[in-house]
Amino acid sequence: MKLNLIEDEKESLVIEFEGVDRGIPDLIKSKLLDNKDVNFASVVKEHFEVSKPRLVVKSEKNAKTLVLKAIEDLEDELKELQSQVPKK
Repeated sequence: MKLNLIEDEKESLVIEFEGVDRGIPDLIKSKLLDNKDVNFASVVKEHFEVSKPRLVVKSEKNAKTLVLKAIEDLEDELKELQSQVPKK
């Protein structure tokens, strides 16, 4: 997976994801929407076969910081889930 920063402003961030479908960007978007500091979060994919998904985030706070926090929160949740899966 490769990320391309399309827009990197303090209050606005657009990240394009290469090599993945909408799954990972949608997980991040869902976590962002739980945060009261996020004004807008969406995943945009202009054409289902050709374009790459883009995560669009708008906030009055630092958008990049909020995305990084959402990813950390997801990582913690996935580790907790992993610990609950029975091992052989």
